[in-house]
Amino acid sequence: MNTPRRVELFDTSLRDGMQQPNLEISVPAAMSLLERMSAFGVRYAEIGFAGANHFVTELCHALEHNPHRVAAGDMRLALFGRTRGRNMRVEDWADAEFILAHRQRIPAAVIVVKSRLLDVERSLETTPEENLRMACDTIAYLQDHGLEVLVDLEHAMDAFCSRREMGIASDHEYGSRTLDYFHRMVEQCVTQRVSRIVLCDTTGGASPEEVTSAFTQLTRQFPAANFGFHGHTDRGLGVANARAAVLAGAVQIQGTLIGTGERCGNVNLTTVIGGMQLRGEAEFVPPASLTSLTSLAHSAFGAFGLDIPHGAPVVGAGAFGTWAGMHGSSEKKNPGAYLWCDPALVGATPVIGVNAHSGRANVVMLSEQLGVPLTSAQAQKLIDSNQAMMEGGGFTASELSFRLACMRVLGSLPEFFTVRTWRIHDEYDEAGTHFVQAFMSLSHADGTIVTARAEGTGPVDAMTRAMRRELEKWYPALKRMHLGRFSVTALDVSAHDSAAHVRVAVSFQAEGPEGREIAPWITAGISSDMNQAALLAIVDGFQYWLLQQPAATTPNRTEVEPARA
Repeated sequence: MNTPRRVELFDTSLRDGMQQPNLEISVPAAMSLLERMSAFGVRYAEIGFAGANHFVTELCHALEHNPHRVAAGDMRLALFGRTRGRNMRVEDWADAEFILAHRQRIPAAVIVVKSRLLDVERSLETTPEENLRMACDTIAYLQDHGLEVLVDLEHAMDAFCSRREMGIASDHEYGSRTLDYFHRMVEQCVTQRVSRIVLCDTTGGASPEEVTSAFTQLTRQFPAANFGFHGHTDRGLGVANARAAVLAGAVQIQGTLIGTGERCGNVNLTTVIGGMQLRGEAEFVPPASLTSLTSLAHSAFGAFGLDIPHGAPVVGAGAFGTWAGMHGSSEKKNPGAYLWCDPALVGATPVIGVNAHSGRANVVMLSEQLGVPLTSAQAQKLIDSNQAMMEGGGFTASELSFRLACMRVLGSLPEFFTVRTWRIHDEYDEAGTHFVQAFMSLSHADGTIVTARAEGTGPVDAMTRAMRRELEKWYPALKRMHLGRFSVTALDVSAHDSAAHVRVAVSFQAEGPEGREIAPWITAGISSDMNQAALLAIVDGFQYWLLQQPAATTPNRTEVEPARA
């Protein structure tokens, strides 16, 4: 078997990837993410558009004041900028000034160049010759000051394929001129010994066949040049186009670590790495780094405040999972039958899920995975007694709630407490003041019954406060645990015979004995009533925490008040 060719990764998460709504990252989080990418084996990381906003400026300063951070591996940092303006001197161009001011810590510059006649004439409103000079002058100026210069040829694939606005084919005469101009720009970059000449599929409209044709032609015409590919996912072909570029000779793939970016996003580098390197089609990172791919991607989702999509290839929760009953049965007999690779190679584990489409085999396998093994008969009992959670995806939302359900079937879950009755008083007055009060009757482990009442900012808060008011007297460890956030999902009850309308997922956080943060946990509940669904999730969250406490099974009887009428 031939050794796979080494291909560079160029990440632009902190520049191109930020061009989507509701996406933010702090400077400290960006620094940490850059460190992880560097250690992983990413070759270049573009940290922003030169001087475009405060974030870029603050990140540049943070990098300069912390020279020992982002030092692992050989990753080079880059700033993005434009060619000089028409009829301007490069020395007076703000983008160039900013790039030069930070060249000691950020030694690479990415210059975007218009490579399609349409954009030269209409966007830049200049002549083709002036645009060539603008590119030439900017590249030379930065190179003369010791910077490595990479060129992004904007709309390169549209230029190569002679496409105009909206992907419309140009007429023969204009198409010939724009293709000729594209080749002139490429040849000029080659002559100037640009470090990487990057063909951009700016609109995401190219096909793998077109990408293959472009790279095959250019790598044959300019064998000494280094070509890269920058793709988008508008047609859903971004990863396929990146693969085509690599197989046709690209030495670099640009994209964003988790596919963030304008419109439908940039090429997802995580998918490219896992999809190609595991099949021996290219080597993007040292083989030993692959096992940290999943954790790196999860760190990126967390840094940007994004939830991890269930179906994200390679790194999502569903990437190596099965929820179908027939598939689960086959997996039990023949592990790996429904997997395209060994999940351990990317630091993941196979998942057996439980939902409305699952059978006893899935329940048995997941229970075994979680260390609470059920027999086939016990699995059926769990299914029968948890129809709402099965049909509404409650056990998909929380494996922890599934584990507790298994323990209830096995009779191994201690009865720390029981919520006997509860009600919520939820009132608004004419001034808009919101008043919420929860009333509860709780039964403790020894059968003692108490009542509790508490006000809160909402029903969930009020119920939690009422429970705490009594339970913390018995179980002081609950004082170190608190609710994080909760989400409510309305279910399509028309698709089910049951009355399960709403799924509530609640996250919890806690401090360990020495004040250290403990990994958060999530529980879920489903009911036709949102407050009841929330209460079910909260009870599971309390139960789980008490299971972790060695002394929780011996309540502190001396602090318990007698039952009140």
